[in-house]
Amino acid sequence: KVGEQFVVVTLGAAGQNQHHEVTVSDFEDKSGSSAVLVGGTSYQISSNATLGQIRVQGVCNGQDFTAQVERGVGKNPLALRIAHNGTQIDALVLSPLGAKLHKLMPFKAPPDLSKFLLSPMPGLLVDVAVQPGQKVQAGEKLAVIEAMKMENILFAAQDGVVGKITAGKGESLAVDQIILEFQ
Repeated sequence: KVGEQFVVVTLGAAGQNQHHEVTVSDFEDKSGSSAVLVGGTSYQISSNATLGQIRVQGVCNGQDFTAQVERGVGKNPLALRIAHNGTQIDALVLSPLGAKLHKLMPFKAPPDLSKFLLSPMPGLLVDVAVQPGQKVQAGEKLAVIEAMKMENILFAAQDGVVGKITAGKGESLAVDQIILEFQ
């Protein structure tokens, strides 16, 4: 709607979010053209893109642009990931009240999963190529999962020592199930 206010919250690492007030000052439905005021700067945007499209093309202040927009990133169904000219941001578009409430939410750091080898897909664990106590180097083969009649080899992302193996050969795995732990 014309005159409606929003807040775009740019999601930063470790909860360092930035809030930008945005006002739609003009909108023409048939042409897909609108004027958007962001922090005192006006942008004339025209695009025929619809909600749900991944590739968005249009014109902003007389210059052509193409951006990629993904919805529901980072396990947040409201988040948008926008990629344009080599830059990528994750953002939320909220009402002013929603943005105030979002500021009050404590930041919950994601768990450190670097000491685990997780199954990236559901499948059958065909082979575990390491033993507890074994030193492994980055790029070394750790396990093989069969999924959809294809074997997928899992490699070590970094150097380490294998701690405990929690899944056995022949076991059916779920997504993100722990296969082994590093010390």
